[in-house]
Amino acid sequence: MITRRAVAQRGAFCVAVAAAAALSSASALARDGTAAASGAPVPGAAVSGAPAPGAAVVEIALTGAADHLGAIRTALESQALSAFAVRFRIAPRFDAAALFATRASSGVTLSCWIDVSDPRRAALYFTDPVADRFLVRSIELSGRFDELDRESVAQVVELSLRSLRVDARASLDRAQARALILRQTAAPEVPAETPAPAAAPAPPRRALELGVFYGVTAHSAEVGLTHGPGVRVALGGGWGRHRVALDARVQYQFERRYEEPRIGLDLRTITLRADVCWLYPVATGVMPIELGVRLGAGVDHVDAAPRPGSAGASGYVPAEASASNALVLVAGPVAKLPLSRDLRVFTELFVELDPARVRYDLSHAQGTETVLARYRLRPGVLLGVEL
Repeated sequence: MITRRAVAQRGAFCVAVAAAAALSSASALARDGTAAASGAPVPGAAVSGAPAPGAAVVEIALTGAADHLGAIRTALESQALSAFAVRFRIAPRFDAAALFATRASSGVTLSCWIDVSDPRRAALYFTDPVADRFLVRSIELSGRFDELDRESVAQVVELSLRSLRVDARASLDRAQARALILRQTAAPEVPAETPAPAAAPAPPRRALELGVFYGVTAHSAEVGLTHGPGVRVALGGGWGRHRVALDARVQYQFERRYEEPRIGLDLRTITLRADVCWLYPVATGVMPIELGVRLGAGVDHVDAAPRPGSAGASGYVPAEASASNALVLVAGPVAKLPLSRDLRVFTELFVELDPARVRYDLSHAQGTETVLARYRLRPGVLLGVEL
């Protein structure tokens, strides 16, 4: 919607141009009146509806969007340009060199370039056939190229052509026009972008990594959790940002005791694991954060020592302590966070699986009775540091 302020601004601009043209035309009409009284022909006289024989030839070059150019031509043809024989042509872009070139031999009296490539601004350039007098106009547009925009362009074209034809004092010379046009058409200076400092390459990781950790793992409904410290040794390598490590780890789980009225049981476990770990940095830089997954397998070496139960029943004679090994599969996500150039903290959430169920039975005259059964799926977590 056209605002009153926009209409007022454009109207003031057109009035100013019209006033300048009227002042310059007044002196010309006075001279023309003297010439008419003596019988001399009045230059530029025309019959309404068609240019008079010998009318001044105006070439108008249009530059911009095709739909805008058609609307401009329609608006110009509907204006009082009957004093001129108008030729239209389409140009891909405004050509300052063509504007400053002489056209005396082409029969063109005045030339006009109308550039509406920018929907917010119309640039108009006018010159005579010998290219020594110029007019340069700029009109702010609404961006929609509505009826008021087209009317403003048409009025400025008409008044500027008449002004340039009758009054040389209202025009610019070549030097003035060239300086103004170069200032208007020069590309805005874009500040040179300061290249961002290249990120420092991540320090090379050693192939051999050593770490210590503390882990907690679910055991059974009777015992609850097992936990203890461990040591990890890894051999790593990678391609691109991917990293793969083959590692071995040993953990000692502190003694856990299970006791019921008839019998007790002391359990001490040493876990041995071998696995492969894949890591990928999610935050690049000197010390990237890495996420990945771990897959592996191992053996739990368990020493089970039977003890008398809490009731001290003499009917149950403790057996000798025995050791057993259980196959374990393990998998889970891994995260590593750098603390310094050579020190990283890592954490793992994992699940261990016993392919065969591990249980501890009480043997008596009637047969065997399960005293304790380990979970087949056992979640766990560990936290450690590595070099």
